[in-house]
Amino acid sequence: MKIFYYLLHFLCYVTFILPATCTLIDPDQCSNKFGHCRRRCFRGEKRIDICFLPNKICCIERLYDED
Repeated sequence: MKIFYYLLHFLCYVTFILPATCTLIDPDQCSNKFGHCRRRCFRGEKRIDICFLPNKICCIERLYDED
């Protein structure tokens, strides 16, 4: 019974919460947005999306006027 609870919790997270926070993109699309798929973004970069590659996020260079 506990397994079903965890499975339901995971499915709700994947269905509702994850799509609201970010999207999965192809590494080529990330490159087209002048970004890079990395494990961690550098200090001068911000996270914009999640790449299809395992444990990688799409990082793009921050403009200096952004906070």
